[in-house]
Amino acid sequence: MKASSRSVPWLAMSLAAALAVGAAPAAQAVSIGMEGCTPGYWKNHTDSWEETTPAHLVQNLYSSAPSSVAGLTLEQALAGGGGRGVDGASTILARAAVAAWLNAAHEGLGYPWRRFATGLEGRDHLVATVNAAFASGDRATMLALAERLDADNNLGCPL
Repeated sequence: MKASSRSVPWLAMSLAAALAVGAAPAAQAVSIGMEGCTPGYWKNHTDSWEETTPAHLVQNLYSSAPSSVAGLTLEQALAGGGGRGVDGASTILARAAVAAWLNAAHEGLGYPWRRFATGLEGRDHLVATVNAAFASGDRATMLALAERLDADNNLGCPL
């Protein structure tokens, strides 16, 4: 998949963040492919969650989350919303990124992203990529990544 000129800044930042973060020794989903469940699915099916709970905070998954979303529970982040400015973009990205993390953590899904490793078609590490977008403080960067994650979160949910 060819990167657009619009996505280049967050790609460069995610590569730098991946080098800084390193590969964490967390479990990875077994399969990789073209499946993904929406934020709405995860919000309404907390019994399907693996490796976390709805009460955990966004900052537990993404250490660079800005204060506007860092203290939200994962369940609150999935309820989403949006709005103007950087805070609105952070809320939109948090919703998509929490769903992406849950998709990548689920053993029964073939999600194309990996939390701490390269995913399908060269997708960068999910956690590092999201952290880099949050750390950029740039609305356009956050929205571009949220849009990309949202597309993958809507690939089809077999659960």
